[in-house]
Amino acid sequence: MDVISLVLQDAYGRVQLGGLPSKDFRELAPVIIASISSPSVTSGLSPPSIESDKSYQKEKEIISHCHGNVVLQVTPLALSLVEKMSVKLLDNKSPQDLRLYIQSLFRVLHEEFNLISSTLSLFGNSNRLLSHLAAKCLSSLLICELQSSNARGIVMQRMCEEAFQMHSSCYKLDAAIWSLTAVIKEVLKGNTGHKSEHIEILLTRTDSGITSWYSSLLLAEDIRNACDWETTLTTFMDLLEALTAVRFRLGTCFSSQRLLFLQAPVLLQLLDTRVDYFVKKHVLLLLKKTLLQRTGEDWLSGAPFPTAHGDPYLAEDMGALTESVLEAVDCGWLSHVPVSASPSFFGGTNQSCSEERADDVMLRAVSLVLLKSLEHQTQSAHSKSGSQTIHTLRHLNKLLLFLNQHCVQLRQSCHPCFCVSLVFADQDDDMVEAARALIILHTHQKSLGVLSAASSCEKGLNPHCHFVLLLRVLMFDHSVLLDFLISSETCFLEYIVRYLKLLRDDWEGFCNSCRLIEGQDVQRQGRGWRKNSSQTSAMHDRSTVSEMRESHSGDSPSNACSGPHACSRLVDYGSSEDSGEEKEEVDVCAGSPDTGRKVPAGSHSSEGDRQCVSLPDSKASLEPSKQVALVKCTQTSLAQKVVLCLMELRTVVSRLQRKNLFPYNPASLIKLLALIEEKVD
Repeated sequence: MDVISLVLQDAYGRVQLGGLPSKDFRELAPVIIASISSPSVTSGLSPPSIESDKSYQKEKEIISHCHGNVVLQVTPLALSLVEKMSVKLLDNKSPQDLRLYIQSLFRVLHEEFNLISSTLSLFGNSNRLLSHLAAKCLSSLLICELQSSNARGIVMQRMCEEAFQMHSSCYKLDAAIWSLTAVIKEVLKGNTGHKSEHIEILLTRTDSGITSWYSSLLLAEDIRNACDWETTLTTFMDLLEALTAVRFRLGTCFSSQRLLFLQAPVLLQLLDTRVDYFVKKHVLLLLKKTLLQRTGEDWLSGAPFPTAHGDPYLAEDMGALTESVLEAVDCGWLSHVPVSASPSFFGGTNQSCSEERADDVMLRAVSLVLLKSLEHQTQSAHSKSGSQTIHTLRHLNKLLLFLNQHCVQLRQSCHPCFCVSLVFADQDDDMVEAARALIILHTHQKSLGVLSAASSCEKGLNPHCHFVLLLRVLMFDHSVLLDFLISSETCFLEYIVRYLKLLRDDWEGFCNSCRLIEGQDVQRQGRGWRKNSSQTSAMHDRSTVSEMRESHSGDSPSNACSGPHACSRLVDYGSSEDSGEEKEEVDVCAGSPDTGRKVPAGSHSSEGDRQCVSLPDSKASLEPSKQVALVKCTQTSLAQKVVLCLMELRTVVSRLQRKNLFPYNPASLIKLLALIEEKVD
């Protein structure tokens, strides 16, 4: 192997183990720069300027030893070595002598050999591996400079001078955008306590350059005809997401961080261009994450996003974004949103799918973008005018038309409220967000006195239907609701509190919604709409008063637990201490053909078209007189399942609270759940 490769491999191995390279830093620097800036690697690009004639002669001698494939071996190795040294320099556990060696080496590379120009020259290399490694190397150098107390801004200054001069779609621009995005992500993910300071330093230098990129990439017509514009645009969307995540997390507000909000019409218009489908999906997902304030959730872990209270323009900018969305919808934007006839698959096909199903990712994104925009406009409205009411209902009508156009199952359901459970069934957090937005819109419209129970269902705005259908998707499993309450990934606590208050005041509307859903289930079953018996809820035999009493006395057998959600709980909350005495086997499912089997309290069972729901423990379960009242009050097995699920939820939350195992104080939630149980009296 060439002597250059041996030198670089020796240095990389020693640095990785925390030792010093065998060569002095003044001898190693020309080797690194020669491996990076060789004319055969840069494909004819001019080599970087050399300030020291003596150093230039050393470099020239070393380059003469590099030939052909050897260059393709030493260049990635040299870039990886620089990146590894940057990581070691930032690691406080690295030996002090190694950190001093790396600092001296980097000083020579920057001052005498212009390492940044050499690295930037590789951004446009036809070998995409070299281009990507160069981008990673530059981002590591920039992160190292930001977190160094003696940073003089050499890397950032030279990057800004050269990188922001690129305004056309090319490999070089893609690598530059990716490198800057990687720096922002790494700073935001880091454990340092100076994130805001580092971001402010970075954006102070790059703010104007990012703004110019936005104008040249999204506003210029000629750039849209570039052959690789889709890649550049997707990379730039990642940069906008990183900037928005920083704004939500740290509260910084630069001009580049406001672009997504103030110039949203430019992004919305992209869906009416000839760009690839995946780019349009990327744009919609970015808008959805921004409105939900979840930008960066794919690469950020830990605590949920806090709201940036220090940003004085956030509310104004969110208002501008939502207003742009609603104006676009008024102008027929939904008709230009493409929805693939089949969902996306990674490396496969949809031949195994038995029925045609639209791309749910796009349907969910469009729905949430519009619903969150309506929610924000509703909450920020200072006056309750009739025009605002017509405005909201008109947009909901357009959304329903859009969903009916692309969702076959929704057209067959004949009930607009099914849109939440059908479109969002595969994404729990999105489903909760949609239900929360709809209940806020329903409450606002009802307060204006223009929304009746019938019109609520016509607009797909009935929160009772949404909640019942949500529980049915979850197979009435209270443990899933408990997971939602404990999880920080959903807003389920706020949603269920809002709904329980509504249920407390509108019990009759809840019962009517249950009857309506069951009646439509029977109609769909007659047409053969629902073929999978494990998912049906139409075949529910009503329990009689005598059967309820028999089940309370323990004489009525039950079926085994076989529901998909009932048997796949994340945590067995009934396995905690003293839970055994609370598992009295009480069942309310009468007429089960199976005998001699018991199901612990709080579990569900289903067999064929029948589904059994057992009462909670005897301490919290209803007396026989209340069970009779429950049947008389609800007059429907669907409503019975909902109430029993809420009873089970109250039981397990109360038990966890008594043992100080609940992550917050659920007293108000328990009180609301207890009030619902009183409705059966």
